[in-house]
Amino acid sequence: MAPSLTVLIIEDDFLIRTCLVEFLQDSGLTVREAGTCAEAIACIASEPSLDALVADMALPDGDGMSLSHQARNRWPDLPVIYISGHGDLRRDETSGDPARDRFISKPYSLAAILKALQEMAEPVSG
Repeated sequence: MAPSLTVLIIEDDFLIRTCLVEFLQDSGLTVREAGTCAEAIACIASEPSLDALVADMALPDGDGMSLSHQARNRWPDLPVIYISGHGDLRRDETSGDPARDRFISKPYSLAAILKALQEMAEPVSG
């Protein structure tokens, strides 16, 4: 069996975050969670390794895009799923590589997030 992915979920809505975290944990993933940019920055600084990031674009103290840049300072090839319910997905600020960047609009299914994480975590065969 493949080792568990470690994913950081950054979502300020407690109910959405809790549902997603529990679903991903039940699916075998190791999940870290943050409700604010400050919490996410602390997690990024202290976590020894992350396999993926799921970041809400609109947070009370910042945005998911700036957090993804900070996380990629540590892990340059980190896959990121950007979540938004406001249509403010700024694709022009990303790598444009679907193996590294995905955009999912709210409302979304929990299974859609899991599927995207699994696809993005697959090793590239060449």
